[in-house]
Amino acid sequence: MSWNYRILKQTDDEDNEYYEIKEVYYNRDGSLMGYCDAVVSGESVEDIITVLDMMKADSHKSVLEPKDFKNADNN
Repeated sequence: MSWNYRILKQTDDEDNEYYEIKEVYYNRDGSLMGYCDAVVSGESVEDIITVLDMMKADSHKSVLEPKDFKNADNN
C-alpha cells in the first residue's frame, strides 16, 4: 500500500463545489483504495514544514473526485 496527498473536488448539499487536500491510499496495483482527512502535525516545526512541502508538491497531480473511488474499499 502507498499513499500521497491529493486534492479532491467536493460538492456540498447545495451543489457548491469546493476543494480539500486528502490523504489518498492506493492498492498494490496502483488502484485507488480510499481517502481520509489530511492532518498537518509533527514533533517539530520542521516536521510541519516537511508535511506542507509534501502537500504542495502533490497538489500538482490531477484533481480527484469521490466518484473516482466508486470501486475503492472505503473512503
